[in-house]
Amino acid sequence: MTGAGSMTGVGPMSGGGPLAGPGAALARGGADGEGLVHHLLVDQALKVGIVLVALIVLVMGMALIWKKAGRGGPSSREDG
Repeated sequence: MTGAGSMTGVGPMSGGGPLAGPGAALARGGADGEGLVHHLLVDQALKVGIVLVALIVLVMGMALIWKKAGRGGPSSREDG
């Protein structure tokens, strides 16, 4: 069975193929390569920024917990 809409992924019933995602308009809309590269670079920079912010928050939280647990140097519980 090789008609349109079969399991080959080709034809009007295939769901748009691999370019059916949000970037499909960029790939099909006649956008030049620079526009696509710019979009991909901005997307990657955004993801890297999110990861860096998450790591900073994680390190700050770990430092706070470490200090609250009494392992952050001189303890405030000592009478001196």
